[in-house]
Amino acid sequence: MLRQFKELFRKELKILLRDRQTILLLFFMPAALIFFLSLAVGGMQADVLIGRKIQTVVENQAQSPKANLLEKKIKSHKLIERKVRPAGMDNDRLFESSKVQAVVVIPRGFDEGDSPVEVYFDPVIDAGYKAAVLSMLTSLTVEVVMGIDNLDAVVANMIVEKTKPNREFPNPLEQTVPGFAIFAMFFIAIPMSIIFLKEKRDGTLPRLFTYPVNANLVTLAKLAPYYIINIFQFILMLLIGVYIMPYFINFSLQWGEHPWHLLPITLIVAAATTGFGVLVASLARTPEQSSTLAALGAVLMGAFGGIMVPYFFMPLVMKKLAMLSPVYWAHQAYLDVFLRGAAFSVILPKLAVLTGFAIICFYLAGRKVKWM
Repeated sequence: MLRQFKELFRKELKILLRDRQTILLLFFMPAALIFFLSLAVGGMQADVLIGRKIQTVVENQAQSPKANLLEKKIKSHKLIERKVRPAGMDNDRLFESSKVQAVVVIPRGFDEGDSPVEVYFDPVIDAGYKAAVLSMLTSLTVEVVMGIDNLDAVVANMIVEKTKPNREFPNPLEQTVPGFAIFAMFFIAIPMSIIFLKEKRDGTLPRLFTYPVNANLVTLAKLAPYYIINIFQFILMLLIGVYIMPYFINFSLQWGEHPWHLLPITLIVAAATTGFGVLVASLARTPEQSSTLAALGAVLMGAFGGIMVPYFFMPLVMKKLAMLSPVYWAHQAYLDVFLRGAAFSVILPKLAVLTGFAIICFYLAGRKVKWM
């Protein structure tokens, strides 16, 4: 039986490797998505995770000692990136250029207390950053007016933050590497279903089942190459995320506290994606139908599962709908390892859902087509 499996496996692998363009695409597509979307999401999430500097024009009309001190404090603050107003450009044009988010004016009469500091914001600036800038300006102005060196240090002993670090919020690599690796693994359904349909149409499968070979052994040998490719897909994407992407983005992907948990997760996710491919092969009647079904199914599961739009950005209704997608459970299982350092008992329910999905796919495919 082992020899029969070996020969059947070799035959299937040769057929699969003939289509080198498709195999390369299965590896190139997730790598490209991880690279470009990590860069894109990195810029957006950097604002939330590590903060960004607010591009600000500071105009000191008073030129008095206190005004000069306030101007110096504002310009040197870590939240501010100083910008210079181009000649002849008013605030509206400044904000339209998207090069400035705030304008701070220290008017004449500031030292005498006759004129307050004026602040103008870009109308589309995030409310959180607007509040942060106002708070910072208030603090610095109080320091200058009351002669306090560092107001933050004065109140530091009065207010102590006890909030635990938020580890529910993945950085760009933690989001994209496992996410798009899973997404690409579901695309194995395209070459799998096309080859199955081709062998069924040209009579290869019916002839194969006339030999004294166990039908289950034939099925297992046909599925094994795709299963192995899916595992190698994830391993390659993981290595890219851990060792290559940090050179291009100011974030890193860590193995987590229990990296060995990645093995059972990947084995079960590969089974789920292979089961999806078998189901597509059983439902489609032509290669065109199989390609459409596989691509549409993968995209929808990715969109609902928190890959296209990060799960933590979704509204509550979408978060509940995400649980219908196997991609969600797979992605959350990986985040449990990379992000949360979860025990295996926490990951196990997610693996049970994925195992159930794989069993349902294989069962439906087996009922749908006799030759499986």
